Amino acid sequence: MARRPCSLLFLLAVLIATTPLAAAQTSCAHRAFTAGSGRVYAACSDLEELNASVHWTHHAGNGTADIAFRLPAAHAAGSWAAWAINPSAVGMIGANALLAYHDPSTGAVSVVTAVIDSYAPLVVADSTTNLTFAVYSRGAEYAGGAYAIHATIQLPGNSTRQNIVWQVGSTSSNGLPDTHQTYGDNVMSSRSWDFSSGNATVVVPKSTEGDNAYEAILRRKNIHGVLNALSWGALFPLGVILARYMRVFPSLDPAWFYLHVACQCSGYVIGAVGWGLGLTLGNKGALYSYHRNIGIALFPLATLQVFALLIRPKKTVKVRFYWNLYHWSVGYTVVILSVLNVFKGIDILQPDQKYKHGYVGVVLVLAMVAFVLEVFTLTVRFKKGGKGSG
Repeated sequence: MARRPCSLLFLLAVLIATTPLAAAQTSCAHRAFTAGSGRVYAACSDLEELNASVHWTHHAGNGTADIAFRLPAAHAAGSWAAWAINPSAVGMIGANALLAYHDPSTGAVSVVTAVIDSYAPLVVADSTTNLTFAVYSRGAEYAGGAYAIHATIQLPGNSTRQNIVWQVGSTSSNGLPDTHQTYGDNVMSSRSWDFSSGNATVVVPKSTEGDNAYEAILRRKNIHGVLNALSWGALFPLGVILARYMRVFPSLDPAWFYLHVACQCSGYVIGAVGWGLGLTLGNKGALYSYHRNIGIALFPLATLQVFALLIRPKKTVKVRFYWNLYHWSVGYTVVILSVLNVFKGIDILQPDQKYKHGYVGVVLVLAMVAFVLEVFTLTVRFKKGGKGSG
C-alpha cells in the first residue's frame, strides 16, 4: 500500500518556523550618526512607529532647538524620509516638513522643506517654500539603511510643546518622492512633544476628507484580512486535519467526509469573497506583489480541490490511487500557501500585535492537534498491521 504524503504536522512545523520574528529594538542612545559629524544631543527618545528616534537639544535662552530624526528607509533602494512640526494642528495637513531623499541626478542626499497642504505627492522641484518658522541650518545623511535629518529651528510661538510628525515612503520610477503607505505605523506617527522635558502625548488627527478615504481603504483591508484568515488560514487546514485523521476510524465513516466537505466548501465561499475584495484593493493601488501573486495562485488551486468532489472515483477503481495523489498534493499545497499568505497579510496590515499572536496561537493549536492525532493514528495503524501479520 502506498504511503500517504508527508504528515500535516511537518507542514505546520515548517509554516511556524517560517513565521517572521519581530526585530529587536535598539535604544536611541546607540543609534549613532555618521562618524565625524560632530553632532551630539542632550536627549533622545525611541519612537515606536516606523522604528524611528528623535534627538534634541533645547536652548532656552533663545527659544531654539537642535533636532534630529533617525528613520530607517522604507526600502533598500528608492526611498525618502521626513519629519515635521505642525504649528497649527495635529497631523499631516499644515505640517512644516524637512524631507530627505537621494537626488536622482547626483545620487547625493538632499533635503527640501515644504508646508504640506494636501495629500498629493510632494513636488520636490517646487519645494522651495519657506517654513512658518525660522530654520537656521539643515542637513541629512544616509548610513546603515537609515536617514538622519537634522536642523536647528526657532520653536514656533517660542513654545517647547509642539506637534511633531515623522514619515517614510518610497520613490516613484523617476526617483522622486511618492506617497507613503496609508495604514499601520504610517498613519500613527505623530506626537505632541515637549522639547524641554521630553514628555510626549499620543495625538489623533481630526477627521478630514482625506483621512476618511484612508479609513475606508483600511476598513476594506481589515475585512479582507479577517475573511481570509478565517477561510484560507483556519477552515482549510482544519478540513485537512479532519480528513486525514478521522478516516482512520471506520465508525466515523462517512461523518469525517461530510465534515471535511463542510470545512472546505465554507472556507472556499468565504475565501472567494475575501479574494475578490483583495483584487479590488489591488485595483485601487494597494498592490503587494508577493501577497497578491500567492493569492491569485491559491484561488484556482482551491477551486480544483472543491470541484474534485465531482470527479471523485470509487475506491474500487484503479484510477482512484492517482486521484488521491492529486487531491492530497494540491490540498497540502493550498494549506502551506494559505497560512504563509495570512502571515504576509498581517505584516502588510500591521495590526496590533495581539491579532498576530492570536493567529499564531491558532496555528499552534492546529499543530498540536495534528501532532497528537498523528501519533495516535500511527499507533492504531501499527497495531492493525501487527495483528494482520500475526
